[in-house]
Amino acid sequence: MPSLEPLCEITATMTPRMLGSMPLGTRIDFPFEGVATSEHWDGEREVRGVDYVTLRPDGNMDLQIRGTIGSKRDTVAYQATGVSLGISRTEARPQELIAFQTGSEELAWLNDVIGVGLGRGEGLDLSLTIYIVRSADD
Repeated sequence: MPSLEPLCEITATMTPRMLGSMPLGTRIDFPFEGVATSEHWDGEREVRGVDYVTLRPDGNMDLQIRGTIGSKRDTVAYQATGVSLGISRTEARPQELIAFQTGSEELAWLNDVIGVGLGRGEGLDLSLTIYIVRSADD
């Protein structure tokens, strides 16, 4: 049976940019900046990126995310897709499937795994826990 192994905790602040009504819903881009902490590295690493959101008529949001964790040679780029459940006008529960790319020798193992992100958005604050999916054979 697969299991989830914690990778990192992200806290970030979002800055929304309204793009308006689109055929599938209202488009809002959410650039974000914050920090990631993990047992896989020392201290905090900067996090930044953009969450491209389509607010659906049912109140939930389709997510397309591109971001980076770290800087210089230790940068981990990631792409995610998912859905965020709209709990209220100011609260959401993002759920993401994540793929990583890095040139860091220390973190190169991330190139061969997928992640799952589960979090909470409240106002313009985001907190997200990223887990690595491990198969029973790992």
